[in-house]
Amino acid sequence: MSEQSPETAPRWQDTGGGEGPLWSFPVGEVEVFPIREVDYLPLPTDFFPQLETESWTDGAFYTAEPFTRDGRIVLNQEAHLLRTRDRLILVDAGGGNGKPRNGGVFDRADRPFLEQFARAGVSLDDVDTVVFTHLHVDHVGFATSADGFGGWVPTFPNARYLVVREEFDWWTGPQGAAAMRRTGDYLADSILPLRDAGVLDLVPADHVLTPEIHLVPAFGHTPGNVYLVVESAGRRALFAGDMLHHGVQLERPEWSIRYCVVPGDSADQRRRLLERAADSGDLLVPTHFPFPAAGYVHRAERGFTYTFIEV
Repeated sequence: MSEQSPETAPRWQDTGGGEGPLWSFPVGEVEVFPIREVDYLPLPTDFFPQLETESWTDGAFYTAEPFTRDGRIVLNQEAHLLRTRDRLILVDAGGGNGKPRNGGVFDRADRPFLEQFARAGVSLDDVDTVVFTHLHVDHVGFATSADGFGGWVPTFPNARYLVVREEFDWWTGPQGAAAMRRTGDYLADSILPLRDAGVLDLVPADHVLTPEIHLVPAFGHTPGNVYLVVESAGRRALFAGDMLHHGVQLERPEWSIRYCVVPGDSADQRRRLLERAADSGDLLVPTHFPFPAAGYVHRAERGFTYTFIEV
């Protein structure tokens, strides 16, 4: 997030606290644990440039809670831990703690994100794979932790960290460096230490992680953006990452946020994903929809609607 005035700065609240077992839901024989970090509430115009010339549709479901609160959009920030019979895979890694950013909700944060793994009955050592859907600041931060000497080391010591090659090449090139001026160079503390430690793998955009889990290329939000498909015991879920941020994009899939690198491609990929989810009945799991985030997409007279799963 770029530095903002007090009037426009996102409001936020921690969401990771709590006691007892961590809530989860099944996708066939795969257990999914949402690892929640924070809810933040930016102004709609901060995310959607379309609102400079258009307006919200009166009475539409996304103009009220849970998608919108007090005139601000509700963005849930979470990662997803996937437990199969023999693997433990983390999808994205949140914003991180103690990391300097150019203002915003991820600047030098201190939130109970990693503590939630114990509530899921696992340790950080148990995670064998961390996969990044893309390399934006709010998806990489907990991949590394402070080493106590001014440096950063992998948070999950026994994991391989996977990123699509096109994604890594773009963000480590001149265009990616220019894009990071808004936030600060988060690759320096969250991704490059993984490479230096020899645990970062550059993979193709259709990479197969397990017989149950594979990547699908969906370039647009970023130049190597992907989503994950989990298919097990006759059930299927689509882990959408940042292909959607807010409910307005269900009715208006053509609306890409300000931070999409190629907005037109992002919109095309979003519509394809929504059509796939609506026509197949697959569970959709976005990163930023209000908790519990996961739900089912339905075709509507204009665009799509959404039904959240029950907690």
